[in-house]
Amino acid sequence: MKTKLIFITCAFLLCGINAEAQLLKKLKKRAEQAAERTILNKTDEVVSKKTEKTIDDATSKKEKSDKKEDEDTSELEASNTALTKNTEAKKAFFKEDIIIKMHENGNLNQTQFFDANEVAVRMEDPKQPKPGFIDSEGYMYVYSEGEYQKTGIVALQSQGLMAPTMMIEAYKLPPEPFMAQFEKQQDLGVTANPFNGIVEFAFIYKPDDFRYDDFNETTQTLRGKTFTKFEYLNEPGYEGSYVLFDDQDRLVEIYTKTSEEAELIDGFGSQGQAGESLMVYDYKPVEVKLPQAREVKTVGEGLMGGVMENIVKGGNTENTNIDDDDYDSSNNKGSVKSARRSIKNHKVTVNDLPESYDFNWQLETEMTLNTRKKETIMMVFLINESASYQATKMTMGNNKNTGTTTMLFDMDLSTMVMFMDAQGTSFLQMYPIPEVKTSKESLDNYNIKKLPAKTIIGYTCEGLQFEDDRYIMKMYHTLDAKIKLTNFLNFGSQKPSDFPDMDSRVLDQFSNGLILEMDIIDKKKSKNNVNIIAKALNQQKTSIKKANYKTMDLFSGARMKKN
Repeated sequence: MKTKLIFITCAFLLCGINAEAQLLKKLKKRAEQAAERTILNKTDEVVSKKTEKTIDDATSKKEKSDKKEDEDTSELEASNTALTKNTEAKKAFFKEDIIIKMHENGNLNQTQFFDANEVAVRMEDPKQPKPGFIDSEGYMYVYSEGEYQKTGIVALQSQGLMAPTMMIEAYKLPPEPFMAQFEKQQDLGVTANPFNGIVEFAFIYKPDDFRYDDFNETTQTLRGKTFTKFEYLNEPGYEGSYVLFDDQDRLVEIYTKTSEEAELIDGFGSQGQAGESLMVYDYKPVEVKLPQAREVKTVGEGLMGGVMENIVKGGNTENTNIDDDDYDSSNNKGSVKSARRSIKNHKVTVNDLPESYDFNWQLETEMTLNTRKKETIMMVFLINESASYQATKMTMGNNKNTGTTTMLFDMDLSTMVMFMDAQGTSFLQMYPIPEVKTSKESLDNYNIKKLPAKTIIGYTCEGLQFEDDRYIMKMYHTLDAKIKLTNFLNFGSQKPSDFPDMDSRVLDQFSNGLILEMDIIDKKKSKNNVNIIAKALNQQKTSIKKANYKTMDLFSGARMKKN
């Protein structure tokens, strides 16, 4: 979301949508899941040993199922049915043939041949008698029992994030461009990262993604060609590692040299192994012909598909209404690493928290997200006007078993505390409050107009509408309530935000009133639409007592330790 949309951004922060923290939690979750999954015998080696042999090892002989119901006895399918799905979007992304050679400690482990015309990969390993293949839907083709068989377990939607994320961690690539493109692929309805990131990296990463203070940029000339080299900085144990681009800004090498002190998962304490890894990208013509294959379900595929809720076979409905500006990560360079560093260096412990956080007002609201399932979240703002903290209690309206989460901002400790209650268990997690950069933009790009007054939960409310070329935001506030929520858009701060050129009508809303409704409309992506409306305002005392919660510290390695 654009920085100029500071009101929308801050509102989402207050409602619990912290982009950096959520992304970090996803990366951590995927890292933990990757160690446990099974994908065609040896795919675990992809993530646990810095892509030691990457996805090609998954072409080893699959497990045979003893259950007839797990085996598909369909006829041999045509060779490249995957390319009939979302063809235009796939070819718009995968634009060039590539030969990718993957080395570990000086040894060539495998070679991947990517054909942009077929959007398919052939994988050759000297230890395997027959090559393996991957199609554009993420299906793996393995030669077994005299024929090629293909399996969709790698086509699970989760794999489009899991395996590439682990390789990004192992190679220390900036995650922001990858995550932006992952979202774009999903929005396009394309099966995300069918080649597990190995091929996709060539079309995602550009030199500008590395132009920030974690990399040292130099140029070098070899055989009459100029290359741009980015050496790693601020990565203990990765000294000598680099990424290389050619004179056409194409990714040509990813080299990592690690010591035993290297942290494979930065900030989480997972120690690496000394060694060298090298991926070389050579942009030469390639021809790949997928073999006819019989689809066979492997043991556990049905179960995994049920757990992951969705096996992607052809992506979703193709969507051409895409704005590339939505996936521009240039303003977020290094943000994930910075968030991790903040968490790792966060010195506040549970002993620093007060014994109790006390509130005297509750503003009950309902947030509706315009997703496919029309999600509803019940949010209760817990307010204490004289305190330097504020909390929001959230419950998913369509699932009573999910429990509740209370997000509290303690400004004195610069700490966000998550209090979670679910299935009889209560625990808390602490995070540093992320820095919110003050916008230096004026409101000149917005058309601000007054809306007709209306009544919400018995209070007469005045309304304002903010509109630019992309968003419409409608906000209603009342001056009649007994309390004000002056820090509604200040991320817990007790002083008004320093917004230059702030319209006086906006100041009246934010400083003197209580906002009772907010409606955010994305003109290009209706799925981003959000409505928050008050349901009740009660003067009611509430306390959150620290002693009632166990502490979960995922980031220091501790687990569920009592206070």
